[in-house]
Amino acid sequence: METAATFIQYYEKNSCSSQWLEFNRGMAAELSAGLPPEDLRQLFFRIGQRLAHAMPIPRCDTLGDLEAEFNARWDDIDWGFTSLSEDADCVFITHACSPIAVAFGPDATNWSVGFFEGIYQAWFDAQQMPSSLRVLALPPDAQGGPRIDLRLAKEPS
Repeated sequence: METAATFIQYYEKNSCSSQWLEFNRGMAAELSAGLPPEDLRQLFFRIGQRLAHAMPIPRCDTLGDLEAEFNARWDDIDWGFTSLSEDADCVFITHACSPIAVAFGPDATNWSVGFFEGIYQAWFDAQQMPSSLRVLALPPDAQGGPRIDLRLAKEPS
């Protein structure tokens, strides 16, 4: 038995309470049937913004401080964790172990990532980042497990 796979299976089984799993999956199916994916992504972006305002991040001086503040908020609600890494022209954001992937199912990934775009955008905006910087989810990595990869960078022209 592979240990990493066992951890992921355990996490996936327990990350969304069984009392909510079928409700969330049914809601995701109805949302998908009733709205186009881009509208759903925008809806979840706005939900992320609302959550960011409910869980504000204080002004941080370093990327490490910001990562610690993000993780404190996620830890408070048992929503996984974040790692940030800086590149020459962007900041990569990796969010691991969120219950959204399990709660809504794999078919919802293309629009549920809007939640993470919204919350991280609002948190970075609160840090007074230039308004030209946008948070966008990267295409999912099939080998990544329950992980969302995003990028804070200048909007393409």
